[in-house]
Amino acid sequence: MDSIEASALLDKTALQILASSVGTILGEQSKIHQFVKLAAERPSSINMDRARRTFDALPVYQRKRVAETAEGTAHKQKSSSSMAAILNRLSNEQPKPRAKPSEKPPLPEAKAPAKKLAREVAWK
Repeated sequence: MDSIEASALLDKTALQILASSVGTILGEQSKIHQFVKLAAERPSSINMDRARRTFDALPVYQRKRVAETAEGTAHKQKSSSSMAAILNRLSNEQPKPRAKPSEKPPLPEAKAPAKKLAREVAWK
């Protein structure tokens, strides 16, 4: 993946996080949510400009709330993707050899009975 594709993927992910945060704070029926979601799904200069203008028209306190929500979502997503990468690396390591289900593990060796004394044998 070259740097342009990686940048486009990052922008799309960021816009999706922003769209979900706007939907959480302002409602999914708001025009701002619809414009940001459209820009995330179909990034064109017109859609991006419309989303930017409508988002910038929000009052500062709402933009801050959306930013806090988006930041929390981004941290959660990064943590989960980091955890997925760690688990993926762990699963790619060579597993320890395991016994086949049909094979039973060896039983512990039974102790040989202690030798009996002549007196014990005679009494039986």
